[in-house]
Amino acid sequence: MAKKKLYTATYTFDGKRYYVRSSISQREADKKAAKALAAREEGIPKLDENTTVTEYATRWVETYKRTTVSKPVYSEYVHRINDIIIPAIGPLKMKNIKPTHLQEIMNAHADKSKSYCSKLLVIIHGIFRQAVKDEIIRRDPSEDVKEPKTKSGTHRSITTEERHKILETAKTHPFGLAVKILLMCGLRPQEVVALKWSDIDQINRRIMVRRAQKKSGDIAETKTEAGARNVPIPPVLWDSLSIPDDIDKRIIVPPRGEGYTYSGMLYAWHKFKAAADVNIDMYDLRHTYCTDLEAAGVPINVAKYLMGHSNILMTSKIYTHMREDTLASAADKIAKIGATTGATIKGKFAVKNGKFILIRDRNFETKTGTK
Repeated sequence: MAKKKLYTATYTFDGKRYYVRSSISQREADKKAAKALAAREEGIPKLDENTTVTEYATRWVETYKRTTVSKPVYSEYVHRINDIIIPAIGPLKMKNIKPTHLQEIMNAHADKSKSYCSKLLVIIHGIFRQAVKDEIIRRDPSEDVKEPKTKSGTHRSITTEERHKILETAKTHPFGLAVKILLMCGLRPQEVVALKWSDIDQINRRIMVRRAQKKSGDIAETKTEAGARNVPIPPVLWDSLSIPDDIDKRIIVPPRGEGYTYSGMLYAWHKFKAAADVNIDMYDLRHTYCTDLEAAGVPINVAKYLMGHSNILMTSKIYTHMREDTLASAADKIAKIGATTGATIKGKFAVKNGKFILIRDRNFETKTGTK
């Protein structure tokens, strides 16, 4: 078998001549030589097969991601590299990394959501595929690494400690109100940032969910009929609201600007969870709301409505231990745990003929809201 041709280029630094080779072309070798010279002149150590994972991963995220992805995505990359990849394999040389090393990292996060694992694998693939292109290593050890099979559902309920940290941080953080709505009302993140004060039913104390924000930043009606719903606002949240005279304004706004963009929302969440010292997804808050309903004995058909699920199977994946309590009893139970869970709903409620019915007193005077 004929040997692959190597192209050689040279450069001189500090009185010494250095050789750079490429198996692609002479032009590529010349480019690598120029890049190596520039790196030496800037005091940046040359990368080679003895480079450690820490050195290469740090350089990779700075060189290939800082200016090519949004600020929130870049911050998430840095977080995953510093908190997951480097502690696991950082001191090892790039040339010594095996598929087993990388699969073990993925398997260690099988208790996280599918989304979490997918994003982590994207970073791992990115690092080692680029290392092959940079000729740091010859073969990509991440090629056969797979996502672990995550636990039932794509998200998890937060712990008591995480709940406490979140609610304490939410008291003063600029994104705190959005987080409280996510946890206490179970809305989707894109529904929360689309809310206006006019979506608050001040008489019945409910959020009328009708719109959601797209990734493009545009605000549109909810994707499905089930997404349009009226969600009770628990007293602990209601008491913290300051409804302005101009109710056409957005409820959730950044420190500067009139509303969050999609990437701005992700960045705000990243800053919030860093301040709260928790490692969870935004959708974990919505998932927690659903499990709080289940813990309170709320029937699954009511939970389906409150969650805005189009199919009850979606709810059942979370609602695994539903109890056959009455709606009235469920409402009372939610009230008891409200101070800590944020799931408090005053009164009794039910879903009848496509309408959410909130029963406020013992005389069964009802207030209704359509989907």
